[in-house]
Amino acid sequence: MTEQQLADEVVTGARERATLAHLDAGLSDAEARKIVRELKAGALRSGIKVEELTEKLPSYIVGLVGEMDVDLPAPDTKSAFWSWALENHPQLGEGEKIRSMHVAAAYADVENAASHQDAVRYLEGTPGGQKLGELHLWDKTLHGALGLDAASGEAMAGSAWDALSQKYAAKTENEALFFMAELNPGTVAYQTESRQLRQDGKLDIIQFMYPAPTQKYTDLAPETQELLASQVVRAQVHTFPYEESDPKYTPLTKAGHLDLQQLAALPTPEAQRAAVLEVCARVATMDGPARSADVEKLVEEIKVLRPDHEITLPSVEDQQWAAEQRGPELDSPAGPPAVAVSTHGQYLPGVTVNARTGPAPLEPLTLPAPGAAAVQAHSFLPGVTPQAKSVVAPGRTDTPAAPSKAPPSPEQSNDAGRGM
Repeated sequence: MTEQQLADEVVTGARERATLAHLDAGLSDAEARKIVRELKAGALRSGIKVEELTEKLPSYIVGLVGEMDVDLPAPDTKSAFWSWALENHPQLGEGEKIRSMHVAAAYADVENAASHQDAVRYLEGTPGGQKLGELHLWDKTLHGALGLDAASGEAMAGSAWDALSQKYAAKTENEALFFMAELNPGTVAYQTESRQLRQDGKLDIIQFMYPAPTQKYTDLAPETQELLASQVVRAQVHTFPYEESDPKYTPLTKAGHLDLQQLAALPTPEAQRAAVLEVCARVATMDGPARSADVEKLVEEIKVLRPDHEITLPSVEDQQWAAEQRGPELDSPAGPPAVAVSTHGQYLPGVTVNARTGPAPLEPLTLPAPGAAAVQAHSFLPGVTPQAKSVVAPGRTDTPAAPSKAPPSPEQSNDAGRGM
């Protein structure tokens, strides 16, 4: 089977899934009430009092994620992640888009049929994902049955799926297949999943399944275009404008932002490379102690490339936010307490930084040097080279998208802009 034949088969399967999702009418009133009765019964068994049900039921629902199974079904299973939609593919009609949720699920179907049953998994197809999907948390009829308004219902659904996404990413080994062209800061893929992988020391297993959006890089030096198209940079940096008033904004949004206009205004390829690496250093700092070696390596190279440039890393407050997101168990191999954020000044010569999280001994980050291949293949096990197959033809660009199993659950078809 050739790569293009595989791509065509995947797109056909994804289109069929998308059609089934479109035909799904959602929950009836009776179905929604049945789910609510079951949830309330479970909440009462957990110790929640009858008079507390209305207030505590949403939190109870989110808490159910802790019991859901997203473990790897086999030692060599690859994990799919998704965001936004596939477009501009040779097999798609003009203006046609297919949510990447369906693309990732169809890809898993094809790979599992060609290799073995557990070759590739995706969140909604795991036992935990299926169980959470059966609750239909995105369904507006369910929100009404729970007595929630639209905003509260979507917040509850988002919290539950975000928590399961983080757990899924934490359980990921081998290859992490990202069905998207780039990371968008308003998505779970950026704020939760890729962050979890990076801070777990798994940056090198992230593989993007859609070509990089190279049309955005045309004003940059060829070496910079090559760097931005590399897997390791795409797994950290985003190029989307943002507003701090946006509900989806976090300090990570600011840390990982690369302004392409400002980048293009820099006079040399060396200066442009340094600017990209500085964003990577900020993200690595936010990722915490596990990436301290990466920060030092990146800062060292930036200082060589731009010796007169003042490097700025995230503030005390931003690093503290990141530490709280990680939790104490991720900041210390022995568990609590978390590594403290210090305000005792600089920890790298020539670097402006308002805080430091403690170091951790991990191998330093490897970024493509000028002239290196645009997209690197990263080893995910010693002596093993990943063999992921792109689902789109080289040279085409696509927006990020999503995974799903036979027909996708309504809550994922109506994800209220989460974008994963």
